[in-house]
Amino acid sequence: MISAPSAALGLVYRWTDRTPNSTGKARAVLRRVLKDLGLSGDLISDGALAVSEPVANAHEHACGPYEMHVCSAAGRYICEIYDRDLPLPAGFYSGATSPSDVEPAEERGRVLVERGRGLRMVNELAQGQWGFRVAERGTKAAWIVLAGLGGAPVPCKDSD
Repeated sequence: MISAPSAALGLVYRWTDRTPNSTGKARAVLRRVLKDLGLSGDLISDGALAVSEPVANAHEHACGPYEMHVCSAAGRYICEIYDRDLPLPAGFYSGATSPSDVEPAEERGRVLVERGRGLRMVNELAQGQWGFRVAERGTKAAWIVLAGLGGAPVPCKDSD
């Protein structure tokens, strides 16, 4: 595990499948980084809460090692969670942020209703500014705008 020095941008935390309490540790590291960057308490709390879901999802559903990066672009702070699992999670996650509460008839739909709540929370906290992207060779990133002005997301690392 690594964590960032004060006010660091870039790689701030790395963990593996064997890291105990990786979600709690990721939240603690992010809180410290955002505090050192001068963000308000509410933004720090919302950011740490929003990042909990993609960290936990990566650990549960994807291959590690995993990394959390924080970058600053166009007046915004963006957090990206990297894992080693492709393709992008289109099917399972597609309905998670849907505003409709239609009860689906299929079993997969029932799982989405039951398991998609965390991503609905992410959507609310990030005001819709989050998603997934193919990153460097063999990785994907879940990205979340933590604070700042709107606009298109700017990757923390270059895509291939």
